[in-house]
Amino acid sequence: MEYSEIIYLISLVETEDGIGNIISSSETKNKCYAKKQSVRLNEFYNAVEAGFSPTCEFIIKKLNYHNEDQLEWNNERYQVIRTVDPKNKFDIVLVCSKRIGVNGKK
Repeated sequence: MEYSEIIYLISLVETEDGIGNIISSSETKNKCYAKKQSVRLNEFYNAVEAGFSPTCEFIIKKLNYHNEDQLEWNNERYQVIRTVDPKNKFDIVLVCSKRIGVNGKK
């Protein structure tokens, strides 16, 4: 399996407005190559118990990940539910759920 999928890891920059509300002022997208895979059965059940609905997993190189909580793949937004360190110390697995709504572009 190759790192053939292109994803964009999204970093949100938050600022405080005049009355103290925290708002997202901008975002930065970093291109990254990934392997896409289906959610493993035990990961799916663990996420559902916690109230999440995982839709896919992406494996990327650990050095590319800086705790971003969103990503974009095929012009669709995904929320990173959790990360998993596989046995390979160079990779990290991002368990994701498709975002729907204002920021999810649907």
